[in-house]
Amino acid sequence: MENETIVNKASKPLAENDGVYHLRLKEGDIPSYVLLPGAPERTLKIAQHWDAVEEVASYREYKTVRGTYLGCPIACTSTGIGGPSSEIAIHELKTLGVHTAIRVGTTGCITDKFDLGDLIIPIACVRKDGTSASYAEPEFPAFADPTVVKALVQACENLGYRYGFGLTYTVGSFYIGQGRPLSEGNDTYWPSWADNILPDLQQMRVTNVEMETAGQFVVGFLHDMRMGAVLSVISNRVLDRWGDNGGEDKACKAASEAIRLLTLWDSQAE
Repeated sequence: MENETIVNKASKPLAENDGVYHLRLKEGDIPSYVLLPGAPERTLKIAQHWDAVEEVASYREYKTVRGTYLGCPIACTSTGIGGPSSEIAIHELKTLGVHTAIRVGTTGCITDKFDLGDLIIPIACVRKDGTSASYAEPEFPAFADPTVVKALVQACENLGYRYGFGLTYTVGSFYIGQGRPLSEGNDTYWPSWADNILPDLQQMRVTNVEMETAGQFVVGFLHDMRMGAVLSVISNRVLDRWGDNGGEDKACKAASEAIRLLTLWDSQAE
C-alpha cells in the first residue's frame, strides 16, 4: 500500500552471554523465588543468612546471587534506585520464570508508631513513582499479594522482630518530592506546595515514604507475579532521627524466611 508507514517493534536484545540484556542471566540460573534489594551490596548482606552463596551475574546496578536458605533455593537481584530500573529487573526476571518477589528496602516513616530499626510491611501504596503510570491509569491500585504479606508476618513472628503494616508513599524523588529542601539556605528552590507534602500524607494516614515499592507492585502484578515488600525504618521524620539500628539486617533475614515459608506452602498446596 503506497505511503503506508511501517513501524517495527524493537527486537528483544540479548546480553553477550545470550542472557537477558540487563541482568545478564539465562534460564535456569535462578529459582522462581527472588528477593529484590535496591543496593547491589545488600545482596551480599542478605546472603549472609543463607547456607550457600554463589554470585551469578553483575552488570550496572544489577547484581544477582543465588543459594539456599535452610535448604530452600533462593536468589537475590538488586534493582538500583527508583522505578525505571526496577521495571527492567522485574520484567527480565519474569522472562526467566520468576513468579514471586519480595522487595527488601529502607524507608523513612512519618508517624511516631514506628522507630528506627522497626520493619514495615506495606499493604498498599500511593503511586507517585512515575514508572507505574506507564502501565496503568492513576486509579489502578498498587497492593501487595496477600499470601506474601502473610509469609512476611509469619517470618517476623518466627524471628521475634518488631513490625507493623504500612500505607506507603512511593515517589520518584528523594528531595523536593519527599518534602526535603535542597539546602538549608533561604535562597534554594522550594515551591510553596512542598510545605504541605508530609502534613497532607499524615492526614491520609500514610505511614512511610520511599521510592520503589508502588512501581514494583504494579509492574509485578501486571506480569502475573506475587509481590511483597519489607522495609526497615532508617529515619523518623516526626522525631527527626536517622539510623539503621539493626533494621536492615532484620529485613534481610525476614525476607529470606518469608521465601522459605512461601516455598513450603506452595509445595503443600500442590
